[in-house]
Amino acid sequence: MQVERQVLHYCFDQARNNIKLGDSNEARDCADRGIAYIASKRSEGVDAKDKIEGVRVELWLERFWMFLENHNLLLA
Repeated sequence: MQVERQVLHYCFDQARNNIKLGDSNEARDCADRGIAYIASKRSEGVDAKDKIEGVRVELWLERFWMFLENHNLLLA
């Protein structure tokens, strides 16, 4: 069964596309939206080992944070 690409896949894809286009502010915003979405799911009781869109929550967080770090998009 194919997992439908939803919010987190879209946010991550948009962040990567914006980096390619040279729009670092929009890339950061997309990654932040993904992290915020995960935070809202965590407040609803989703655990780090649970899956969202077929991927573990902890892996989503790692992807978004590493993206921000690797592209020097972390705000001080």
